[in-house]
Amino acid sequence: MRRLRTITTVLLGLVAGLVIAEGLVRWFKPQPRVQIVRGYGLHLVGNVPVWEDTTDRYNRECAVQHPERTRVLFFGSSITFGSRLRADETFTTALEARLNRAQPTPGFCVMNFAQAGFSFEQKYAVARSEVARYEPALIMWEDWIEWMDYSMIGETAYGTSGYKIRPDGFIGMAGVPDALNRTLLLHSRFYEYLTLAAGEQIPRPPVDVEARAFAATRLPRVVQLAQDVHAKLVLYPAPPLDRPFSETVASPPDWHAILVDFGHAHGIPVYPLERELVDQDYLRVRQDPCCHYNAEGHRTLVPVMERIILQQLAPSPYVERQ
Repeated sequence: MRRLRTITTVLLGLVAGLVIAEGLVRWFKPQPRVQIVRGYGLHLVGNVPVWEDTTDRYNRECAVQHPERTRVLFFGSSITFGSRLRADETFTTALEARLNRAQPTPGFCVMNFAQAGFSFEQKYAVARSEVARYEPALIMWEDWIEWMDYSMIGETAYGTSGYKIRPDGFIGMAGVPDALNRTLLLHSRFYEYLTLAAGEQIPRPPVDVEARAFAATRLPRVVQLAQDVHAKLVLYPAPPLDRPFSETVASPPDWHAILVDFGHAHGIPVYPLERELVDQDYLRVRQDPCCHYNAEGHRTLVPVMERIILQQLAPSPYVERQ
């Protein structure tokens, strides 16, 4: 009898501990090391999870009200979207006004379809639809480690690159049977957090290997997309903002060089932003050490993007900064 009471006490304590842990995770919402998307109109385009934080950057009304204007479409992640900024603080809003002052006839519509968290497949899924709809003269494509993939599990999109995907499409903890793993992952935030922190993983190749594979297999789809509507294409790799731009120019990320090589091979102009901003104080324009620009940073990007766009849409050959 004493042994039974001991076992019962241990089990009750374990259950209570799990309930408390579940409550703490739901209350404090600790950030896992991967992207998680819930809500925001999350849906599948084919088998690609896509979402919308807000549509106030799209600027569709410009194309409706001014069908004669030259259309420039931006696709990107939170960097181009303007994380934690209002739409009127992002560079694309001021860019349109500046371009229209420079060339009021026929004028420009600058449309920003970037969204926070977007990787390549999200950007491409949106671009396929919007490029066909608006037939832009110029596509501006932001690059930022965009070969990471998402998997839709239940009502949630998880960044699952580096995780072992089970035959049922779920990630999980080693030793947990599939049926139990599915139930826990769908209903327990604590188990979800444990899985993302210490779940089954697979070895990943070095970044430069991933980047070369990405440039060889995925990025050509964007080139073809632009060619299908006779649009020009510009790639603008974004730098990390943890050091001065001059240092990044001197020693760029390996994947920047890979994208520049891709551009040269395909006749696509590439403008690494560290080169365009080399004279700027990175501390003044950054929002965080990762890659996001503050409002001042977005204001700084306006003349940079204006110059690039006018170069690319001018009849004379472009001059790419090397």
